[in-house]
Amino acid sequence: MTTDAGADAGTPDAGPPRETWVHVGSGNGRISTWRLDADAGTLTRLGEAAGGANPSYLAFHPSQRRLYAVNETTPGQLSAFAVEADAGLTLLDRVSASGDGPAHLAVHPSGRFVAAANYGGGQVPVVALTAAGLGATVDVETPGTNPHQVVFSADGRFAWVPCKGSDLVAQFRFDAATGQLTPNAPPSVATATGAGPRHLALHPGGQWAFLLNELDSTLSSYAVAAAGTLSLVETKSTLPAGFTGTNTGAHVVVHPSGRFVYGSNRGDDSVVGFRVDEATGRLTLVGHWKTGGARPRDFTLTPDGALLLVANQSSGTVHAFRVDAATGALTALGEVAAVNGPAFVGAVAWPPP
Repeated sequence: MTTDAGADAGTPDAGPPRETWVHVGSGNGRISTWRLDADAGTLTRLGEAAGGANPSYLAFHPSQRRLYAVNETTPGQLSAFAVEADAGLTLLDRVSASGDGPAHLAVHPSGRFVAAANYGGGQVPVVALTAAGLGATVDVETPGTNPHQVVFSADGRFAWVPCKGSDLVAQFRFDAATGQLTPNAPPSVATATGAGPRHLALHPGGQWAFLLNELDSTLSSYAVAAAGTLSLVETKSTLPAGFTGTNTGAHVVVHPSGRFVYGSNRGDDSVVGFRVDEATGRLTLVGHWKTGGARPRDFTLTPDGALLLVANQSSGTVHAFRVDAATGALTALGEVAAVNGPAFVGAVAWPPP
């Protein structure tokens, strides 16, 4: 019987004020946890745990007391950890990812399932979550070549999978009772040929989606219909005018206010920011900011949107930026952590509410 993974988590500890914890997944097999000083924008290491081989992407349970990781290997695996009150991580379980090279995973809003994108194998497995860790694989879909991410709608009714090698975003309906994915109608939306769709982020209002295309360094905005299907609004370059080097896009994040969207460039080694017209979904360039390191594979915003943290994978650094709430502009605060091959950075409030 499948049990909500948060059912045994207990109630939050009383007493200490809430703080922001930052988790970093890295290519050296370690997952590190840091405390963020929001005023200074600095990180203090709280601990580090063995994450298994190449824990390159992490995802948080809605309770925030469970952390899940892909092990981006051949064959691929998925790992589950308990997040302890002292910031320690305790391995609970590790199971097959039903394919090779999982590059991303996402926890369903119900907290009952996790889905992964097997970049190497092409599969999207859905695994039930239990209080003990990871349960049975309840579905496996093959939506296209090189699926790079799984994104659930906030209400959990829909899921989208950008498939880099097929130049499409697969569209699914999701059964929250069984964990089954069913192709939507239509089952996919095509991108420009050679775009290489990589990561998708949803507007907090749910009416817009923003797709970062890896191979042609563009960001596309889409309208999200009530039926969970996407329709293109427009596409913008993520690169500064006059750029002539080699670049690949990596990650995309929407500001919690819904007013701004950011993407990362590996090559230009920058973050690009756009203002979002919340009535039309159209984008206006705000600016480009160098990340202070090389190949920014991943980045995150703090839950309040005040700070942006970038994982520079090739230079082994995490850099922080302050976000101007009025304009969306970034101000560099400098290097805040040294991590071997950081591939993921994520921030959560602790203790959970």
